[in-house]
Amino acid sequence: MFNIFKSTGKKLDEARLKLETDLKVNGMEFLVNTMASDDIYSPLLERKRRTEISGTDNVSWYAYRRAEVLQTDEEKAELLRLLDTPSYEAKKDAIFFCLGHLCRNRTDHALFNLLMKYLESEKDIHCKSSILIGIGDMDKTNGTLNIEPIKQLAKKRSMHIKTEAILALANTNDPEVEPLLMEMFTATKDSHLKTISAHHWKLLELLLVYLPWKKPIKRPAILFYGNPLNW
Repeated sequence: MFNIFKSTGKKLDEARLKLETDLKVNGMEFLVNTMASDDIYSPLLERKRRTEISGTDNVSWYAYRRAEVLQTDEEKAELLRLLDTPSYEAKKDAIFFCLGHLCRNRTDHALFNLLMKYLESEKDIHCKSSILIGIGDMDKTNGTLNIEPIKQLAKKRSMHIKTEAILALANTNDPEVEPLLMEMFTATKDSHLKTISAHHWKLLELLLVYLPWKKPIKRPAILFYGNPLNW
C-alpha cells in the first residue's frame, strides 16, 4: 500500500540495489547473460529516456562492474565451464572479460597462460579485446608467464587491438618490451599511439634520456612530460 507514495527516485534506487544484489548472488550464468542484455534496470526509466539516455540505465553496465571484481575459485570454475558450453558461444567475449579480470584480481598465473592460448587462437576481435582489457594492469613480472601473444598483437595494424595490447604490456620484466615500444613510439606520427606507447614508466625514462632535445629529468616531472604532446 505504501509503495504508491514512494518517489520515482526511491523506486529506482531500490531497483538498482536489487539488481546489484542479484548479480552478487545468482552465479556466473546470470552475470554473463546480464552482461549480454540490452534491458534497462527499471521500466520507470522509460520516461526519462525520451529526453536523456545514460549508459548506467542498462543492466549490462552493472554486470560489467560486477565482473571487474570477480576472484573466487567457484567463479573461475563456473566461467571455464561456460566457456566450453556451446549455447554460450555468442557470449564468449563477456566470459573472457570476466576471466581476464578474475585472473588479474588473483594474479592467477595458470589462468593467465590459458588466456594467452585463447588470445592466439580466438578469431573474434571482441574476445581478444576482452582478454587484453581484463589482464591489462596485472603484475606480469613472473618469468613463467607467456606474454608473447600480447607482443604479437601490439605489432598488428588494427589500432584498437594494438592499443589494448600495448597497455597490456605494462608491469612486465620482458627485455623485448621496451625496445618494441620504443620502436613504435619513434616510428609513428599518431599522437594517441605515442601517448599509449609512453604509458610505461620505464619507457618514459628511456625516452626522456634518448630524445636529443630533452635533458634527462627526474621521475616527478614525468607527470608533465609523460604526455608526448608536451615534447
